[in-house]
Amino acid sequence: MGFGKNLGIQLYVEDVAKEKEFYRTIGFEIIEEAEMMGYDYVTMKTCSEANVLFTLYASDFIRQVSPEVIDMKPSILFETEDIVALHEKVAEVTDDCSQISLQPFKNFNFGTPSGMHFAVKEP
Repeated sequence: MGFGKNLGIQLYVEDVAKEKEFYRTIGFEIIEEAEMMGYDYVTMKTCSEANVLFTLYASDFIRQVSPEVIDMKPSILFETEDIVALHEKVAEVTDDCSQISLQPFKNFNFGTPSGMHFAVKEP
């Protein structure tokens, strides 16, 4: 038996509530909000049909339970069918949003409140 079709990505952030609101505002669907060992965490998807879950964990929690992974940063490339509309939505909630570039393909990147950077492309 191999890996399953679903994928979970863990993001370590300083302020779970602030990050949750950021992702909700740009269109993510919040799946679960809970607490573990006194720390809040949030699980979300880009849309209801997505097979990828993103879970926001407090950095302080990760420093306690898995300090060896705290400095790991993912490199994630999202896709969208309407890059102009998504770019406008993201640019409304962060000053850290690039212009849309056409090279090497139609794309832009943005930063979150915790300073993580992600890219978005149009297929």
